[in-house]
Amino acid sequence: MDVRLSAHGAYHHQYHVVWIPKYRKRILRGGIKQLVETSLPQIQRYHSDVEVQQWSVQVDHIHVVLVIPPKYAVSNMVGKLKANLSR
Repeated sequence: MDVRLSAHGAYHHQYHVVWIPKYRKRILRGGIKQLVETSLPQIQRYHSDVEVQQWSVQVDHIHVVLVIPPKYAVSNMVGKLKANLSR
């Protein structure tokens, strides 16, 4: 267990996020799969506190394990991650 320190406390917030394409279409293969796999760790360039620990890209869904500090809203971080992947 990796406990992280912030200015006023310690935390260990891991989130298992799963999302699927519309109608669970099987489109995450070939070039799209490679693009998603290279784009996932890039969230750390913009938010250095957020860490993508694991990810798995299946044909019809994506699993991601994120460590998000309490100063960020989880919904905002997941929204930014999905927005950057959809481009």
